[in-house]
Amino acid sequence: MSDSSSMPPAQPPAGQAMWGGRFTARPDALMQAINVSIGFDRRLAEQDLAGSRAHAAMLRKQGVISSEDEAAIQRGLEEIGREIAENRFPFREEFEDIHMNVEARLAELIGPASGRLHTARSRNDQVALDFRLWVREACDRTLEQLTGLQRALVGKAEANAETLMPGFTHLQPAQPVTFGHHLMAYVEMFGRDVGRFSDARARMNESPLGAAALAGSPFPIDRHDTAQALGFAAPMANSLD
Repeated sequence: MSDSSSMPPAQPPAGQAMWGGRFTARPDALMQAINVSIGFDRRLAEQDLAGSRAHAAMLRKQGVISSEDEAAIQRGLEEIGREIAENRFPFREEFEDIHMNVEARLAELIGPASGRLHTARSRNDQVALDFRLWVREACDRTLEQLTGLQRALVGKAEANAETLMPGFTHLQPAQPVTFGHHLMAYVEMFGRDVGRFSDARARMNESPLGAAALAGSPFPIDRHDTAQALGFAAPMANSLD
């Protein structure tokens, strides 16, 4: 993973690897295939763009980049978002992952100002942030589906509050129960799942931005600003966590 930089990245011609400036030969095709993840992590595009928008806005507020640079960065990110939404974005395997694909395309769109977006930010920041944002949204979708299922079961249980059925134990009919009572048992079970997903969401809802490679950044960043902009409860307390 590359570390923070205020300079625009060198862009390789199509078909060349992003990394390898210190080597005299290209890596084996198998190694290149192992490193390429864009076919999978392209689904993190929305989260990657959201993190970059929040980071650029914070850098401008802190006086790290100019208002002109931030405006150019935001315009470029907005255009990339449109390209992805309209299936026009040129995903390229030579850039390996979603982070480098977005970074390379931003450089094509706005030039040198794109490099300043990576000021005070490590690739590690981006990976951790995108993953947390994606999983948090997945938890939210799952919680919505679970609570919807519970409501449907409660409705069926109310409609069958007096519908008798056999209750089983050891695969044998044991006691009479109502179908409504049987359904409400699943409402309780799914309620525990709601608690598990809610707890997982609360535990992950801390922003990793600002940890950089592992021990923070010397730039005067505001971690609380980016955390709030991205809907986190707070920034993570320890950069190594």
